Amino acid sequence: MHPALKAESIIVTILIICIFLSFYFAYLSFQEINETLKKQLVTLATYSLIAGIVIMACMTIYLSLKRAFPKMETRQKRSKEPIEDKDT
Repeated sequence: MHPALKAESIIVTILIICIFLSFYFAYLSFQEINETLKKQLVTLATYSLIAGIVIMACMTIYLSLKRAFPKMETRQKRSKEPIEDKDT
């Protein structure tokens, strides 16, 4: 597996976990009777949702930059290849 694809799949997994936690904390806040705990659960749900949105925005920027500059990757790969000596 290509290292970039592995990183992207990890980012998507973290994004899904953040969104799931957001909905889970919101659900728990509806079930809770204690107002203090209810507010804490809503706060956790909000933070999880914000984290998911930030991760999604960063991934969107990363992928758009990756598509905008595809030649940079090929140049880097070519520069790492050994140069053959033509004298021998």
